[in-house]
Amino acid sequence: MAASAAAFLLGVGPTVSAVAAATPTTIAPIADAARTTTKVKVVPTRADQVIAIAKSKLGHPWVFGATGPSVFDCSGLVIYSFRTAGISRLVGSSREVSAFALYDRFRALGLASKTSGQPGDLVIWGGGTHVGIYLGNGMAISTLVSGVRVHAVRALTTPFTAFLHTGIAATAATAAAAVPHATKPKAVASTGVKVTSHRITTTGLRLRAGPSTAARVLGTLAPGTKVGVVLSAKDGSGRTWLRVLVGGRLGWVAGWHTRAA
Repeated sequence: MAASAAAFLLGVGPTVSAVAAATPTTIAPIADAARTTTKVKVVPTRADQVIAIAKSKLGHPWVFGATGPSVFDCSGLVIYSFRTAGISRLVGSSREVSAFALYDRFRALGLASKTSGQPGDLVIWGGGTHVGIYLGNGMAISTLVSGVRVHAVRALTTPFTAFLHTGIAATAATAAAAVPHATKPKAVASTGVKVTSHRITTTGLRLRAGPSTAARVLGTLAPGTKVGVVLSAKDGSGRTWLRVLVGGRLGWVAGWHTRAA
C-alpha cells in the first residue's frame, strides 16, 4: 500500500561513529529447482534499486535542505533515492517531505511499527527528527552531519522510533528505473523475475514480505494454491522459506507447508 506525502520541515541527523556494513544473507535455490535448472536469474526489487542509489552517494556531505545530487540532508537522501528509482509518489517532493511528516503520514495509515523492518522501508529516529533507509540486518543508510553513512539502526545518539513500511521489498523492479553503477536489468517476464519451479501449498499460508514469521503479512493463500518459486532462504531455525510469485505478486511463504507441483 503506497502512502501519499504530507508537507513538513526537513530533519537534521545526529552524528555516529563508523559502523561496519551488514553481511548479506546467502540465498540458494531449493533442491527441486536444482534438479531442473543450473542458474537462477534474479532481477532487483524496487528496494534493491533504492538502496543501490542511496549507497552510490556514500560519503557525500550533509547540507541543510539539500536533495542532491551531490549534497543532501536526511530527507533529501530519501527523496533523491526514491525519485531516481521512479517511485517518488511514496515519499513526495522536496517541498513536501520531512522526517516528521513522513512518520505522521505512515503512522496514520497503520504502516509504522517498531518491528518487521524490510529492506527499502524508511527508518525514523527521535520521533521524526531524522529519517533514513533500512538496508536489512539491523543496518540503515542516512545522511548524518558527517555525510551519507551506513550505520546500525540503534547506533545513533537519537533513539530509534519506528520503521515506515513502504512495501517495496516485495515489488519487482522495472528496467526503466535507474540503478547507479549497475547494468539495467533485462525483463525476463512481465513481473521482472524468473520462476525456477512450482509448488503447491498444503495448508492455508500467509504471503509475507520476508522469510520470517515476524515479517509483514501481504496476503493469505488458500490450500492447494500453485506458486512459482523464485528463491529460497533458511531462517534461524533452519527452516526453508520460499520466495514465490503468485497472482503477479512476490512474497515469501513457509516452504515446509508446500509440496512439489
